[in-house]
Amino acid sequence: MSLKKALSYSAVESIGSRVFDFITLWVVLNTLETSDLAKFGLATSAIFMFNMFLMAPETALFKYQKQWGKSGVLEKYLSAFVSFSVFKISLHYIAAIVVLIVTKELSWAFYAVVFSAITQQIQAAEISRIFHRMELKQRKVAHFEIVSKVALMALCLVLFFKASIKIYFAIYFGWSFFVAFLWLYNLNRTNAFSIGFSLENARLVRDALSGYSFWTHISGVMTVYIYNGSLLFLGWLGTHENDIALYTVINKVANLFFVIPMFFQSFVPVVLANSGIEYQRKFNKVLLASGAFSVAQFLFFLLFGRLLGQVFGLETQSEINTFYELGLIASSGILILNVSRPISTYLLIKSSPKRVMLCVFMPAVLFASLIFPVAIKKCALMGAAYASAFIYLFVAALLLIQYIQTLKKNHEDICCYSNV
Repeated sequence: MSLKKALSYSAVESIGSRVFDFITLWVVLNTLETSDLAKFGLATSAIFMFNMFLMAPETALFKYQKQWGKSGVLEKYLSAFVSFSVFKISLHYIAAIVVLIVTKELSWAFYAVVFSAITQQIQAAEISRIFHRMELKQRKVAHFEIVSKVALMALCLVLFFKASIKIYFAIYFGWSFFVAFLWLYNLNRTNAFSIGFSLENARLVRDALSGYSFWTHISGVMTVYIYNGSLLFLGWLGTHENDIALYTVINKVANLFFVIPMFFQSFVPVVLANSGIEYQRKFNKVLLASGAFSVAQFLFFLLFGRLLGQVFGLETQSEINTFYELGLIASSGILILNVSRPISTYLLIKSSPKRVMLCVFMPAVLFASLIFPVAIKKCALMGAAYASAFIYLFVAALLLIQYIQTLKKNHEDICCYSNV
């Protein structure tokens, strides 16, 4: 499959599956009671705490799959990655039982563990998805992803008849388990792997994490913290449950505007791995497309933001106005960050992942940790929205600085090579 066709199917996958994600979120936000909605917001925003320790060595496939395939060790790495995923998921099952025994209730902390287990099951499926994408089998990935998201949406319609966070997480958990099983079964048919907890698998996981995967994982965890830290600080600072529920709607809807630019970002490794000497020109096309779509998203919210608030279950005019005002502030920052998103992945591959983490995401996390509590204490929800926007602007500026420096270095290297 050509890169052009691969991009087309990736677009179909991303846009199609996200449409059904959008509908599923609409169902959740329109059916859950205020107390459940607040639990939902806090539980899902705490995911970075788990991800901080739960590495994803399979992301090394983005950089080394072609190399491992040629050297005949790819199936060994796949076995190690699947085994490690099974180990991580098992730990979640144990942790969920322990939290339930200790708290003796279905608290938001319990749902946070369950949500992390769900994300790990989805991440296990990602081993197979990454493999197929790097082999330019985007058509197969797109078909399965859209069908599975339709299934999740259909299952969540049950919430209209009996709405509770318990039922939602039970549906989401069961769906993610089944999807992970199907994806790994499919991978095993073409690239047989074995599951085992051996020193050899541990070594392979360690090797995969020793460079690219480790630094990209840490950067990813920091990114999730930046996106969702506002909700956590609202909870930690004792914000009223009704305000947390309202800001959950604002945060979840605003985060939807990251989705399509994330598709462009996720396609960057495929472009860089399959474009040869033309990688820069083709990357520039991806960057331009991401920027154009980001602007279109912002204009959509500017024109239809109030209607969007009504669609997601807000009823009073005061809530709708607050949703629009704060959403517009957050969307301004999201627009700037989305334009620069492909640059992040470009730097992780073409520059030093460690440098990106230390020079971009670490300063951003420190900035967020300082500005969130100060802004929220002073201006409550308005402070959370402004803090988010400023943090996104800060990240985009740091990415741009690193990108310019990388381009300059690459140009100098080419000139030196030419002179030789």
